[in-house]
Amino acid sequence: MNKILEFFYKYLSVIIFLVLEILAFLLVVNKNDLQRSVAFRYATTLSAWTYEITNSVTDYFGLAEANKELSEENARLLTENARYRDLMLCSDSSGVSNQLGIVSARESYLSAKVVYNSVYDLQNYIIIDKGSAQGIEEDMGVFTPQGVVGVVQRVSKNYAVVLPIINPEQVISAKIKGNNQLGSVKWNGKTPLKAKLYEIPNHVNVVAGDSIVTSGFSAIFPEDIMIGVVDKATNVENTMYCDIDIALTVDFQSLSYVTVAAFTNKNELLNLQKSLGK
Repeated sequence: MNKILEFFYKYLSVIIFLVLEILAFLLVVNKNDLQRSVAFRYATTLSAWTYEITNSVTDYFGLAEANKELSEENARLLTENARYRDLMLCSDSSGVSNQLGIVSARESYLSAKVVYNSVYDLQNYIIIDKGSAQGIEEDMGVFTPQGVVGVVQRVSKNYAVVLPIINPEQVISAKIKGNNQLGSVKWNGKTPLKAKLYEIPNHVNVVAGDSIVTSGFSAIFPEDIMIGVVDKATNVENTMYCDIDIALTVDFQSLSYVTVAAFTNKNELLNLQKSLGK
């Protein structure tokens, strides 16, 4: 309290001067039309500027909620689309659906927020805010509307670690969309913008701009999810395969929300594949 009184006593003359200046300004504005018009114009400009900043801040914080809602809606629509697709596949030859009319989709989708993301390390990884309690399991595919992000590697109760495509340990089963030629995508370890497409024979015609998508030959990713586009393809002498650089379609520096693919019959497929290797 004493400090407040000391402050007012120290700056009393300044405070009185400012009060008198404000009163004088108000009297001039109120008594003169020209000054009132100028003051009103500047006050309007200042108010508009203040509202613009306020709205920008509000929109910025509201954007996070909007992105969350859009991601959840996208996951819901993907799940419904998978169900309707499988419903059509279960229709008989006359085009009439089965009498029960109940079909479980081969895959469902979950939305998750990225809470940690490394981009420029050699061993990059991502953490999302969904875990086993929300239905996340290891070896689930993670993607965005732009393309493949990675695969779930480890899971806790409420979080999961994703091994992204920009990690040298990650290999994604892929194909060239135009001709269904199978290959695999692996990071080149240099830039988060590019990767390599392997196992494409030299006789295959690969040109810049070709779309590289997921093969669908696993219980990790659905078919035809975008991975990247061919940046450069070179036929190397005395080798069986092309040297292919691809530009990744996902911007890993701006990841916010992702979608996780959950396959209903994943364990059945994996067990069958293991039995074939015995």
